[in-house]
Amino acid sequence: MADRPVKVFICAAEVSGDHHAARLMRQFARDGKQVSWTGLGGPAIKSAGAVMLDDLVSRSAMLINALGQVAYYWQLLGRVKQHLIAEKPDLVITVDSPAWNIHIAKVAQKLGIPVMQYVAPQLWAWAPWRAGKWRKNADAIACILPFEPEWFARKGIKAEFVGHPIFDDRSEYIPSAESVERDRAVRVVALLPGSRKQEIARLWPAMFRIAREMQRGNNDLKFITAAPDESTAAVLRAAIPADLDIEICTGGLVEATTRAQLAIIASGTATLETAVVGCPMIVIYHVPNWQWQMVGRHILTVSHISLVNILAGKELVPEYVPFNNRAEQVARRAMELLDSPARLARLRQELIELTRPLAQNKASENVAAMAYKMLAESSNKR
Repeated sequence: MADRPVKVFICAAEVSGDHHAARLMRQFARDGKQVSWTGLGGPAIKSAGAVMLDDLVSRSAMLINALGQVAYYWQLLGRVKQHLIAEKPDLVITVDSPAWNIHIAKVAQKLGIPVMQYVAPQLWAWAPWRAGKWRKNADAIACILPFEPEWFARKGIKAEFVGHPIFDDRSEYIPSAESVERDRAVRVVALLPGSRKQEIARLWPAMFRIAREMQRGNNDLKFITAAPDESTAAVLRAAIPADLDIEICTGGLVEATTRAQLAIIASGTATLETAVVGCPMIVIYHVPNWQWQMVGRHILTVSHISLVNILAGKELVPEYVPFNNRAEQVARRAMELLDSPARLARLRQELIELTRPLAQNKASENVAAMAYKMLAESSNKR
């Protein structure tokens, strides 16, 4: 690596992957590695120094939406192949978005370029038969959940647990159970529908119904929500009905969840961020009932949907997936928890202990170390 800058092609198809990739690129720089970065991604990797073939993040569309842009993606794959042939990178790093990145991995493998997938495809949750494709086309997988390496090892795939990248810059928010002290005079409930427009459109109105149900006979409730930026805050604010007073925390998810005694939250990565600060939660997600009955419940191979419960191996927090307009049930469950401070305290402790391994590992450092090892092994084979 000292003779010339190492060439790395990096690919991120979504906003979150773009940020994970950029953190990894900055880790290489902190480690003093001279790297020539090219790839596909968005503003984050461009800012971190990548020469971009295309801004894939701006066209972000996971599989089902991508079907309407088949010609674009097919042409882009051809451009990637020509780039890899011309530039001969030492390593290809694909980040999340397995439906797209498996195609990048295939192209790279056929050209004899080592491939690392950062963020394991969730084959353990559905369609485990896809493992063969990854065994053939990825040299290593950097896993962000602690149980994943063992699962992939059983499938003959080299994998390592690296920690979760969302916690790379947030170690200051990792509390002890004793340090999580919340105001008892007013019971604060965080309503967290997610930050994507589709999630907000589906879950924000549902959360209004839940809030109204919770307010029946309870005058000591305060509702808050979180916005990662002003544009999201504006979308949330515009939809709040006149009969509800919901404060928007511009400090984002961490501010909201450290203030709240309970969160009602969309299923996804945010549940881990909520758990790590010891905030009890109820998880909901909208899936059309016909879609769940015809497809979802038949292809899933896990007993739980939320990441917190999957990690715990049990229903540690209540989950309503699909939500199916069960506002009254969710509100009743929420009040049962709020009316039991002892249960909330135990749950806070369990959530912090459960997520501590995720938060204490520095994912970018560990992924970079995997990459250096792959580069060294590849160099020795030449």
